[in-house]
Amino acid sequence: TCKQLRAICGLVRAPYLYELNQEGLEYNAASASPTVSFSQALASLRCRENRWRTMRPITSSCRSTLNESHFTSYSQNIALYVSRQAASTVVHGDTIEHSTYHGRIDEITRFHAVDVLQDLLVLLRMHIGTGLSYLCFLSLRGMSPHSAAASPTCVLLTGISAIGYLSAPLHAHGLRILGPWCALLTIDQPSHRPEVQANTLLLCNWKTNALFKLAGIHPDKVDDFNLLNSRILAVIHRASNPSRLILRLYDVTFPSHLSSSGCVRLRLSLRLPRIEDQVSISLSRMVLPRALQEQVLRSDQRPREVFPPNSGVMALSIPLAVGVENGRLDIAIDVATLISIARGNDISDRTMLWGEWGPKTSRVFLINEVLRAEGDVEPLQDVEGYRIAFATNVDCSDGRTRNSDGHSRPAAFILDFNPATIRWARQEEKAGRGLHGVLITEPSVLRPGRLLAEEVVSSLPYTRTMLEGYLPQHQIRLSRDEVVYPANLVQGSPLHNVYSFV
Repeated sequence: TCKQLRAICGLVRAPYLYELNQEGLEYNAASASPTVSFSQALASLRCRENRWRTMRPITSSCRSTLNESHFTSYSQNIALYVSRQAASTVVHGDTIEHSTYHGRIDEITRFHAVDVLQDLLVLLRMHIGTGLSYLCFLSLRGMSPHSAAASPTCVLLTGISAIGYLSAPLHAHGLRILGPWCALLTIDQPSHRPEVQANTLLLCNWKTNALFKLAGIHPDKVDDFNLLNSRILAVIHRASNPSRLILRLYDVTFPSHLSSSGCVRLRLSLRLPRIEDQVSISLSRMVLPRALQEQVLRSDQRPREVFPPNSGVMALSIPLAVGVENGRLDIAIDVATLISIARGNDISDRTMLWGEWGPKTSRVFLINEVLRAEGDVEPLQDVEGYRIAFATNVDCSDGRTRNSDGHSRPAAFILDFNPATIRWARQEEKAGRGLHGVLITEPSVLRPGRLLAEEVVSSLPYTRTMLEGYLPQHQIRLSRDEVVYPANLVQGSPLHNVYSFV
């Protein structure tokens, strides 16, 4: 009977759904393949997660690439390269397809954003002579105007304001995509009061070309921003005191039939670790897991196995310098805990010190930037889900990674903050089987000194696994199932190492 068949189907899929839940994932039936059974999906899930944790990929291959210095992202077999003048993709399938977008020679790309699941690349282009800026919506695979974008597929931004057109160039901080929305944080200077500056959230619906400007952003200088979800905006602000960095969370209401104009309201201000006054702080950046973009898409556009809403880790990277000494403060933050802190504060515009929110929510790394002596690769390289690709100098006291001459050397690691991975690692240690990497659960304590003005404690647990074959100064990119970075070739065409875990 139908009832018996439903019961049998439930028994078949129950083990898979249970283990999927244990891994912090959810099943999305809308994108499930009819040719893959639940037993096959369970075997694939177990294999993938185990190989990630032991850093033993199923396959290792080399794939053709373009200029490594412009390597931007890699996901679903699509490698993206963006320079000031052009954007290119290499799509790896049964054949290798190359596509390139060449803008006008008197224009440059200031910012770009990509959403692989929507096959979307958005470029913020600027005319060199006039400073005029516009958004360009392209198909990621074809590097041609996106078929779902409104016509025209370029939207002029310079001069858009609530009081009319301005001639001043667009002052923007970053570019983000969330579903149908492209977002920029801009600085407005009213024509009647040019000495006054206001931070404004500029929204463009790339499917309708509708433009909106939302006030309500704190006037402090902006370093970077991102959308945690469709309701929360995160911004790194720099207070008037240059050593004060603040992570501010805002409630955002996007324009809709319920709210024709939208609005922004400051929810919470979170103090970041305090830096010594004599230390110079360069532009900080914020990196979010691309999985957060999936939550606002249709179910059939999302992967078959998806992260729950508001999960994963975000990362902040803060460049520091004092004299000739350079350093970097990198902070991994659990997204779910961060959002729960924001939602748990009913008082609008409350300020919390680092000691009130940071220690249990984050893990902080203070790095001496040896890696950047000969190149331009940052220690914090990429974030996907709960994993972070991280490059640093291996301490010479670590016997497993020491050179023959005993000196330290550059190396790369995958840091995994997934609670399921932490449980697995603890079970492995308890059973005496050992780990391929290292489990870190003890709090780290950074003492005040030359760079930090206060003691910084952080305790978010994670595992650290070395990525074999990493080359200094090279970019690492993560996708859900792969790690990609340039291969070491003496001659011939440039290639990428691709480690696949499925």
